[in-house]
Amino acid sequence: MLYAGALIGLSGAVAIRGADAQVRHETRLEVGVARIEQPGTHARSAAVLGGVRHHGDTVLAALVAGNITWARDSVAALQGIGALAWRPSPLSPWQAEGGVSGAAFTLSSISRDANASGWLKLRRRVRSQFGVVGGASAGYTSRDGRPNHSTSVEAGAWAGAGTFHVELSAARVRSEDSLLFAASRVFTRQRSAWLDVDDIAFAVTWEHGRLELAASERWRRGARGTDAVQTALSGAVTYAFTPRYAGVITGGRLLADPLRGSPDAMTMMAVLRVTFAEVTTPPTPGRDSEASVAQLADGRILIVRVRASPTARVEIAGSFSGWEGVPVTHRGEMWEAHVRIPPGRHRVAFRVDGGSWRAPANLARLREFGGEVGLIVVP
Repeated sequence: MLYAGALIGLSGAVAIRGADAQVRHETRLEVGVARIEQPGTHARSAAVLGGVRHHGDTVLAALVAGNITWARDSVAALQGIGALAWRPSPLSPWQAEGGVSGAAFTLSSISRDANASGWLKLRRRVRSQFGVVGGASAGYTSRDGRPNHSTSVEAGAWAGAGTFHVELSAARVRSEDSLLFAASRVFTRQRSAWLDVDDIAFAVTWEHGRLELAASERWRRGARGTDAVQTALSGAVTYAFTPRYAGVITGGRLLADPLRGSPDAMTMMAVLRVTFAEVTTPPTPGRDSEASVAQLADGRILIVRVRASPTARVEIAGSFSGWEGVPVTHRGEMWEAHVRIPPGRHRVAFRVDGGSWRAPANLARLREFGGEVGLIVVP
């Protein structure tokens, strides 16, 4: 969220991951202040303003975002992003992602004019809480009328365990943007128009009720005659005061990104996030379905009950299971599922005989996936 290419931290996969059954119909606005310091320059204070619009269903998700950074000495950045995520069917383990971004910026003598970039990625969910990803990106940056091209190929994996989510990726980046890399102390030992670096990135997030913590580390090494040995650590803290208002504090180092034209910088930012989600008023609790959380000595259990005939085909799934069906049993007039569930915000839905996905009747509902899901918070 601090400058072109990093202003709202949308690199395609992170922003549009919602099509993997996590998309929300929502509009999000963020306003705050930032502190930016690039190598060889003095630190600058800036105001930041950003907006994101998510929209999606069971097979297609879309995202549009824009942001601006402005400092008193006319240092400014303006960025826009559009992205799509698609999968062949609601239960398909495959997901394709693609998007484009454009930016105009004047942060210093090494980062001017404009940038355009695009990416395409393919994700595969191997298990409910594990998957792999691979893709390619390309970028074009114009500095004082001089064109610079950059490309990248990437492979990685992600996994979830309770309230933790981790991602690990490796990428080879090739760029003509020698001016950007030189300002980051990255040089080539041979006569070549291209510089090559290998990046390894690790990110982890932890969520507990209203609190979310995130940290990432990136290691960069030169390749094919390029000299580079760099590391960058960054982190973020998000606290939801209410379902609509949240505070976000981020800080750390961001390495130069030639694909999006953004320079190496130390950053610190604090913003207020306002979210407008399309949530309907919950109906009168539990005539044909309900969900509740029971506290046991060794953890919490989510109980979902659905009224249906013994011969019906009842499916119950949620974000806690990677949207794979959980075991159900028939008791009396109800089908029941008992699932261990960690603290945090979760979504749950059911369907009968292959019909539309529905939210348990006693939960707030959100339109998604060609139907609806229920929202539940486990303290």
